[in-house]
Amino acid sequence: MINIGSNIRRLRKLNNMNQVEFSGRIGISQGNLSEIEQGNCNPSFDTLLAIKKQNLIVILMI
Repeated sequence: MINIGSNIRRLRKLNNMNQVEFSGRIGISQGNLSEIEQGNCNPSFDTLLAIKKQNLIVILMI
């Protein structure tokens, strides 16, 4: 099963960003992003909205 964290990691890498750059753009700490990408916690609704507002959403259904 693919979790949302691994999709966020793929999205970040598709945008050629490291965790510091990506987390800064969406307004969370690098540590929080790391926890999300590892599947240790889920992103908040506000975090998901921030990703959308940065136009970083792509279809990851491959």
